[in-house]
Amino acid sequence: MLTILRSSRACSIFVFLFACSFIPALKAQSTEADIKTRLTNQPLFLRGCWGDDKLHFDSAGTLREKSSVVAFTLCGFEFKDAHLKQDKLILDGRRIGLELKDDEQFRVPLNAGKIGSQQDESIHLEVAASPTGDYGPALDAVFVNGLPNLIPSMPSYWRPYALKYFTPIVESDASTAEQTSQQAPVPKPARVGGAIKAPKLLHAKEPTFNDFARRLQYSGVVVVNFHLEPDGTVTNMSIVHALGMGLDERALAAVQKYTFSPATQNGIPVLVELNVEINFEIY
Repeated sequence: MLTILRSSRACSIFVFLFACSFIPALKAQSTEADIKTRLTNQPLFLRGCWGDDKLHFDSAGTLREKSSVVAFTLCGFEFKDAHLKQDKLILDGRRIGLELKDDEQFRVPLNAGKIGSQQDESIHLEVAASPTGDYGPALDAVFVNGLPNLIPSMPSYWRPYALKYFTPIVESDASTAEQTSQQAPVPKPARVGGAIKAPKLLHAKEPTFNDFARRLQYSGVVVVNFHLEPDGTVTNMSIVHALGMGLDERALAAVQKYTFSPATQNGIPVLVELNVEINFEIY
């Protein structure tokens, strides 16, 4: 079910710089005990958003083979155990999904297999031994600890949402960003209403579920903001309200294929900003 909403206000996107995307280990990660202490009960994500469940890394933490890539909301990692061999480190855990319904974050184990007989999706990682015996740098390259540290590597369509909901913004930061925005104003698209006539949706692509969300019977609504160009094409998409579990990317893919007649002012096509609701329902 698709519902087009008028944008109530233009989006102002502020870019914040992060000092780093991880906190260096305080001591060498050279024993099983050190590694287990570092990884246990941490909100970890696979830095490369790798979709494969068996991954092999060199001593620097660089993936040795190609892997499929998934949304960051499907690349969480829950550490289970570590085994230190003479030539490598073996890490076992399970894949974790991120639910974002109602703009809150919930880490949920993902399932593999057929509905009704599914089980936790296990992940097996192997990291080649470091010449120094310290696995800390490799672990830094493989994992991101926490959502705020993941933001710098997120696609642009996630940034406004992530900055709003994944990282607290203090008033001084917001004030500085506002001043910067005022110094370098960005042209804004028109709003539908009054002399601006609404566009007409000519064709809508229905979104599709992924297997992870379907197995968990997870559903809800994604709200996507976008610019509709004078030629009727969709550009500058961003997520206003997310759902997680990889469904946000499915929503964006569907909106990208929408076709419109353009919005007009006095019969002339104009650039406008719109929101659209994408409803994922389980039948």
